[in-house]
Amino acid sequence: MNIAGISVRELAEKYDTPLYVYDFAKIRQNARRLKQAFLSDDVEVDFYYAMKANCNPEILGIFISEGYGMDCVSPGELRLALETGAAADHILYTGNYESPADLQAAFNAGVKINLDDISSLGRLLEVGKPELITYRINPGKGRGKYEQITTGGDKAKFGVPYEKAIQAYKKAMDVGITRFGAHMMTGSGVLDEEHFPRMLELFMDQLGEIKKALGINFEFIDMGGGLGIPYYGDKKSLDVERVARETLKVFRRKVRELNLGNPTLALEPGRYLVGDAGILISRVTGIKNGYRTLVGIDAGFNTLIRSALYGAQHTILVDGKEESEPTMLADICGQICENTDIFAKDRKLPETEEGDLLIFTQAGAYGSVMAMPYNLRFRPAEVAIVDGEDKLITRRETYEDYISRFQRI
Repeated sequence: MNIAGISVRELAEKYDTPLYVYDFAKIRQNARRLKQAFLSDDVEVDFYYAMKANCNPEILGIFISEGYGMDCVSPGELRLALETGAAADHILYTGNYESPADLQAAFNAGVKINLDDISSLGRLLEVGKPELITYRINPGKGRGKYEQITTGGDKAKFGVPYEKAIQAYKKAMDVGITRFGAHMMTGSGVLDEEHFPRMLELFMDQLGEIKKALGINFEFIDMGGGLGIPYYGDKKSLDVERVARETLKVFRRKVRELNLGNPTLALEPGRYLVGDAGILISRVTGIKNGYRTLVGIDAGFNTLIRSALYGAQHTILVDGKEESEPTMLADICGQICENTDIFAKDRKLPETEEGDLLIFTQAGAYGSVMAMPYNLRFRPAEVAIVDGEDKLITRRETYEDYISRFQRI
């Protein structure tokens, strides 16, 4: 198999495994396709890349060059965004259960601050009073590919319940804040095109109630992200052109009906932009024929945690055997000393041997960024394919990196 014209085997031999590889041309293509889909003569649309999906500075640089802002969720992400070149006024800081130190970092940087709760306002005012704030509003509904990534509704830990949204904005007005935005984020990995205009309509009706009660105008209305990509077993891809077309229709109509002024429509894509541009390469280290057939590889949930965390499934190919008959039924597992370190159960593979390379597709989002050195198995290297050349963008973590944090007593 090749990625962007370069052999997977060549990459594995050059950089070792496990290894993340990204096609930078594909990332840029995704960024441009999404902006083009939402291009409008009468609605200003702005994009904030959800850098939690993959925060390698070289990847952030692509989005900055394409006119994207940054969606940050921690002081660390905020600092990296600024140091990579993102403009402070094009960064939205959305924490949850923000500490005073979190809010201090966001206030000092001069970014847009999106508060997770009414109680957050008091902590923010102890730091300073910004001209503009946004509240993350939980509209009471949500949807995600997995229950664990549904971020709206009565089981979600995020946001101000919409029943308390008027109270939240009134508190901000009472302390003299005069500029406002509004934000929601209801889920992740959604492949249903109708979800996005439907949730936006619900959200904007709630904003209309706030406008009617308090008379405030929203400078921007952020519908969050959640645009999905197809993983193993999915039958369809998301039609982003349809999502954009129907979402813009709802936005125009509701702005007019509810007298919401002239707000910008904002989105926070992450997975959609980078997910299908990355692969994870791992080598088969052993095959066990016990109670089950187990294919062991040199990646574990320390490398790619999505399967162990919420049962996510990736398409897994055997390099050089992509066209071979899948005659081998096996579980695919890693080297971590936990029984949850299993990527797939009862997966059909071509006849697989020690030394074969397995390729996890759709691994560009929530992969390396969630890696950890559990069992003292260290974080993998990352390679970018740029203009037909492979370039190391993150070196493999070492034992020396890990122990450098310890203090002897």
